Amino acid sequence: SGACPRVQPAPASAVVAMKRVFAMAAVAFGLATPMAASPVERVVKLLKDLRDKLETDEKSEQKTYDKYACWCEKTAERKAAAITTAQEDLRAYGQTILSLKGKVATLGAEIEELTQGIAENREAQAQATTLARR
Repeated sequence: SGACPRVQPAPASAVVAMKRVFAMAAVAFGLATPMAASPVERVVKLLKDLRDKLETDEKSEQKTYDKYACWCEKTAERKAAAITTAQEDLRAYGQTILSLKGKVATLGAEIEELTQGIAENREAQAQATTLARR
């Protein structure tokens, strides 16, 4: 319910990381002047810059992944609760339907009896009226 616990780290792609290393190395060697630093110093600086960039990217991507994973967990919990509630409602509605079907049958039988009683009363009333007129 609170903040989501940290989930397992986002999957990293070694191929993508290596492509970044080679791309940055190519850029660094293509743009650096020979007088600026020795080749070893340029490679060391390039690797340090690359490490810093990768660490920054990792933090950003991990934050995004954690946020998405948290959303997934909360949504799954919410959906599971909604499904459970709906199943309980279906059971309750089923019981209500059965109860009402029984009541309809009982009331239908009562209506049948009362209709028959009314018919008998009308017939008796007609006979009484006929006898009274004689």
